[in-house]
Amino acid sequence: MQPTYAQFTPDVIAFIELVLLTNVALKEKDRTVLKTMIDEEIVKIPGIIANLRLPEFSGIFQIKDESEYVYGYTHGSIVGKFETYYFVVHSGKKPSGGEIDEIAQTLFKRSTEIRDAIFRAAGQ
Repeated sequence: MQPTYAQFTPDVIAFIELVLLTNVALKEKDRTVLKTMIDEEIVKIPGIIANLRLPEFSGIFQIKDESEYVYGYTHGSIVGKFETYYFVVHSGKKPSGGEIDEIAQTLFKRSTEIRDAIFRAAGQ
């Protein structure tokens, strides 16, 4: 099991936040859209898990670790949707290195919330 943000010592958390928060590149409206997209993808997690458990899908995908698959799927959906669709369409450009870093940082900070949603949905 991967460590969660809460499992780090306060010193490690402070260091991670210092490193992560020193490179702020997204505009406030972009940050808001990214947070909304993360929320929307979290809401979809129970449906993704339900679909994966359908007989017609479970035999095809042959997933060994359902929660890791759903985490990767959710993470990829957020990044793909935001970086490709939203950013390119609305900003007219690909995200810069700093913007990509902030997208990754935002996902890192919300990873525990995403995993908790997966574990809640997987237990149903």
